Amino acid sequence: MQFNGRSKTRKHGALLDRPVDDDSRCKGCDGACCRSFPNVDLSWSEYEKLKALGANRLHFSLTGHHKLVIENGCEFLADGKCAIYEHRPDVCRRFICRDE
Repeated sequence: MQFNGRSKTRKHGALLDRPVDDDSRCKGCDGACCRSFPNVDLSWSEYEKLKALGANRLHFSLTGHHKLVIENGCEFLADGKCAIYEHRPDVCRRFICRDE
């Protein structure tokens, strides 16, 4: 499939049971997962950590999961890479995508 002269590859995402760091697929990616979802669920400690890192798009909840809103792109996505890779939330650590 072509879009604006660029080849577009379809991706299939999966949430793993354990975190994966430094996966080779992520090194060549432009952060597709960081633009593909409306938000990311956070634990309280993750919420506090992201707040300390300067997150502006946090959603605090008294009844459910706290969230980092990533709709239209995560605020920590810089030049197609995660600017807080070492501090990213658990769900981001467990998410992986594969070409379809």
